[in-house]
Amino acid sequence: MRQLHPRRAPLAALALALAACAPSLNNAPLKPTARAAEPAAVSAEAALWADEAFRDAQPQPGPIAEFSPPELAPYTLSNGVTVYAVSSAPLPTVSLSLSFDVGAVAEPAAKLGVTSLCLDLLDEGTRALDRAAFEARQADHAVSVWSSAGDDTASVNLRSLDNSFDDAFALMAEMMLEPGLRRADLERLRAQRKADLEQSRGSPSAISRRLFPALLWGPEHPRGRLVTEKTLDAVRLSDCRRIARRLTPKGARLYLSGDPDQAALELAFQTHMPRWGGEPPSVPVVPPPAPRVGAIYLVDAPGAAQSVITLGAPGPARSAEDYTATAVMARILGGSFSSRINMNLREDKGFAYGGRASFSYSREGGYLRAGASVRTDATADALRELAAELAGIHTRPPTEVELSRERDGALLALPARFATASSTLSAVRGLAFHGLPLDWYEGHQRALRRLDTDALAAAASAHVPRSDYVILVVGDAAVVRPGLEALAREGLLGARAVVELDADGQPPTPDATSETSPAKIPSRLPAKSTAKPTAKPTSSDSRPSTSQDDEPED
Repeated sequence: MRQLHPRRAPLAALALALAACAPSLNNAPLKPTARAAEPAAVSAEAALWADEAFRDAQPQPGPIAEFSPPELAPYTLSNGVTVYAVSSAPLPTVSLSLSFDVGAVAEPAAKLGVTSLCLDLLDEGTRALDRAAFEARQADHAVSVWSSAGDDTASVNLRSLDNSFDDAFALMAEMMLEPGLRRADLERLRAQRKADLEQSRGSPSAISRRLFPALLWGPEHPRGRLVTEKTLDAVRLSDCRRIARRLTPKGARLYLSGDPDQAALELAFQTHMPRWGGEPPSVPVVPPPAPRVGAIYLVDAPGAAQSVITLGAPGPARSAEDYTATAVMARILGGSFSSRINMNLREDKGFAYGGRASFSYSREGGYLRAGASVRTDATADALRELAAELAGIHTRPPTEVELSRERDGALLALPARFATASSTLSAVRGLAFHGLPLDWYEGHQRALRRLDTDALAAAASAHVPRSDYVILVVGDAAVVRPGLEALAREGLLGARAVVELDADGQPPTPDATSETSPAKIPSRLPAKSTAKPTAKPTSSDSRPSTSQDDEPED
């Protein structure tokens, strides 16, 4: 007989005991257990989304809270510099920018690009420090010092930690008062600019940015003149010395983010720039624009997969009373993803990844600009749709739904304008540049809340022309020209001809006009005068933009 393992014996005994307790097969069967009533049949989809009825109704947002921008109290230092300061707490950093009324609009026609080129030359070192030593000094103190220039202003800037502010300020002062201005550095920077200029001629978007101001303002206008290799070659070291001497304290604006207070700034200037002085630079008087209307200007970009379409016209000044209504109307037209132009070109027609329209501003005034990069084979159709949307803002005025969407978006975006010290200074900088009061955003917020569709329709009527647009197309002429000529025969937006230009705005052949024209049209059509000046596009030619002084649209 097989014996159980000692460890298994207890288990066997337990099994025998349980078997003895089992009911006999002869016992009567148990009564069936009562079953619960089954629920009504539920579909699998309803079971999966049992709370779908709750999801059907989207929760409504609460009222938009009132927003109070931070208050600023500008002050003027003993040397004449006006200071706009905000705290950067809790960050232990300092950002400082000195802004001067020295820009490209005041440049002589023979030396276009001189201001930007010479401001870049300041960054190449001082009399005592060449480029390598100047950069090493910045690295040693963990600071950055640089300069820049644009259409209306030039600026000298620094960024540092709190405990290295004095070192950064001393280096900035040395760069301004004792610039190196070495010939070898000038030649290297000049060669870089010329290479950039040549490279831009191969990019349709760069060509459009460069030529559009010349068409909007006129090729002889201070904001429409083109920087060329010839004007860059004319720049001399003596020009840079004169520009450096124009960076004077009187009339300068200092934008500061950080801890240094008025006493600390006074001490810094007295310590490192005690003899800094000079007369303030004069602000040039800019004439009204002379837009080139009456034609579709075409620049050939052989083989381009897309055409860059740009339309524009003079617009209102930044200080216009209906600025808020104009800004919201522009967002409805082409300033947001849900705008009419974007929905048409992108979502409905599939001509482009996106379309846009907006107003931009400079000291003299503003301009409307609309456009898109579209499929080459859809160039003429896309231009027709753009024209239809510009006309539609009059025939189909903004609706309450559109007003609510864009007005609420503008109100909700206001706090972000002041979320950081740098963004706050950017907003303040725009107000100071355009001569607006520092509490302007409070009035703007009230104006947004009381907007109605009648105000938007009035803004469209006043500032969106029905015809006479500057029209520029950069694309494959062999493909797009026939369609553009058909639009010219129709007189689209006042265009009567197709005028072909090269990448520098000149006729590529003795006769570059369309057969639809009754006579040869030169590259410079008779200017259509306007009573009010306009602004240059934000990025227009080889000169840097004064974007730091341009107030962004709401």
